Amino acid sequence: MRLRIVHQLALLLVGAVLLAVLAVGAAVAWNLQAGFSDYLRTRDREHLERFAALVSARAERDPGFAEMRPGQLPMRELMDEFSATEGIVIPPRRPRPPPRGGLGPPGDGPRGDGPRMDGPPPAADQAADREQTRPPDRGRPPPDGLARRLQVTDPDGVRIGGPMLDIHRALLEAPVVVRGRVIARIRMLPSNELAAVDLRFLRRQYLGVGAAAVVTLLLALVVAVLVAPRLGRPLHRLQAATRRIASGELGVVVPASGVREMAALIDDVNHMSISLKKLEGARRSWVAQISHELRTPLSVLLGELESIEDGARQPTPQVLANLRAEVLQLVRMVNDLHTLSMADLGALPCEFADGDASVVFSRALQRMEERVRKAGLVLDAPLAPDAIPVHWDFGRIEQVLVNLVENSFRYTTAPGRLSVTWSLIQGRVHLRVEDTPPGVAPADLDQLFEPLFRADRSRHRTSAEGGGSGLGLAICKAIVLAQGGTIRAEPSSLGGLCVVVDLPVSTTD
Repeated sequence: MRLRIVHQLALLLVGAVLLAVLAVGAAVAWNLQAGFSDYLRTRDREHLERFAALVSARAERDPGFAEMRPGQLPMRELMDEFSATEGIVIPPRRPRPPPRGGLGPPGDGPRGDGPRMDGPPPAADQAADREQTRPPDRGRPPPDGLARRLQVTDPDGVRIGGPMLDIHRALLEAPVVVRGRVIARIRMLPSNELAAVDLRFLRRQYLGVGAAAVVTLLLALVVAVLVAPRLGRPLHRLQAATRRIASGELGVVVPASGVREMAALIDDVNHMSISLKKLEGARRSWVAQISHELRTPLSVLLGELESIEDGARQPTPQVLANLRAEVLQLVRMVNDLHTLSMADLGALPCEFADGDASVVFSRALQRMEERVRKAGLVLDAPLAPDAIPVHWDFGRIEQVLVNLVENSFRYTTAPGRLSVTWSLIQGRVHLRVEDTPPGVAPADLDQLFEPLFRADRSRHRTSAEGGGSGLGLAICKAIVLAQGGTIRAEPSSLGGLCVVVDLPVSTTD
C-alpha cells in the first residue's frame, strides 16, 4: 500500500531532523571526548612540571639529595609532599600490624609484661617506629594513579625511582634543574582515566545532548503533524479539480496556493482547463460552421433538382452550369477539410524538388492576373526578379500564394491595389502579400488563420465569384508550417492587410 503524501512529508521531515540530530550529537560527543583528551594531556603536563619543580626545590635545599642514586630516592615522601602541595585529599593510611616477636611499647618485656632487653632495637623495630611516627596525612598516592605513572631517571636515562614504564609509548618528560645543571629527568605515562568529577560532568553533557535530541524529535513530529496536512491541502484541491475536468466540467479554476512549485502546477492546470474549454468551444463552432457551409450549396442543389423534377425549370445548360458550380464548391470544401485534417495529423503529403522560387511565384501571379483585374484591383509584382534557388514542394507553395491572392481580391474594395513582393534575406525567402482597405481589426489578426474564421465586421466579400470556403488562410498556415516556415498577419502600409510568409530555401522530408 502506498503512503499518502501527507505521511511521506511527515516521515521525510522527521527523518531529516533525526539525521540532523544524530549528526549534531555525534559531533558534540566527539568534541567533548576530544576536549577532555586535551584536558587530560594539559593536566598531566602541569602535574609533571610541578612535580619536577618540587624535586628541584628539594634538591636545592638538601645538597645530599641532589646526588641521586638508584634505590635511594624517597618517592613515597615526594609523592606525599606533592599531594599536600596540590591540595589532594588522601585517605588515611591503614596502620601496619606490630612486628613479629610480640614487642610492645618501649619499656615493656618481650610479651608486654617486662622491660625491654638492653642493646639497640632490631632493624624491623626501627622501620616500624618510623612507619608509626609518619604524619597521618601522608600515605597513599594521588587517586588518579599519578605515582604509578611517574618515573625519575638520571640524565642518561637510568631509572632512579618510580615504576617501570613502557618505553614504546609516548611519554611526557620534564628536566630537574639545580643551579643550571640537569641532575635528573621526570617521565610520565599519559593518563586515559577521568576523575569522578570529570566523569560526572561528561555524563551530564551526554545526558543533556540526548535530552535535547529527544525534545527536538518530538518537536519535529509535532511540526510534521501540523505542517504536512497544510502542504497536502492544495494537492487535494488540485486532485478534485482534475476529476471535475475529466468528468467534462471544463474551465475549472483552482486558487493558487502552497509552495512555489505547487502554485506553478496549479497555474498550469488552470491554463490547461481554460485551453480545453476553448478547444471544446472551437470544436462546437467548427461543427456548426462546417454544417452551415455545407448546407448552403446542398440547399441550392436540392432546390434546383426539385425544380427540375417538378417541371418548374428545364435542365438547360445554364441550370446545369449552376449545379456544377455548386458541386465544385462542395468538392473544394471537402478537399480543404481533408488537407487540414492531414496537416493536423502531421501527415500532409509533400513532394520536394529543386527549382527557382521567382519562377514559381511569377507563373502563379500570371495565372491570377486576369481574375485580379476582373475584381477591379491592380496587381503590383516584380517585373524581373532575381533567381532564388530553393528546395520546396512547389505545388504546395504555389497553393499558398494563390490562396493569399484570392483572399485579398475577395475582401478588398474595388478599385484597389494588390502588391506581391519576395526577397532572399539571410538564407530565407520572405514573401509579402498586401492590399488596400478595408483592413482587419488588430484583435482579429491572430484569428485569421483559424479555420472558418472571417473578419466580416471590417472586410466583406466583394468578389463576383462568391465567397470561399473560409479555410484558405488555415490551409496556408498548415502548408507553411509543413515546409518549416512561419506566417503572420499585420496591418498593411497600403491601408489593408499584409500577410508575411517566411520560408527556408531548403526543406527536406
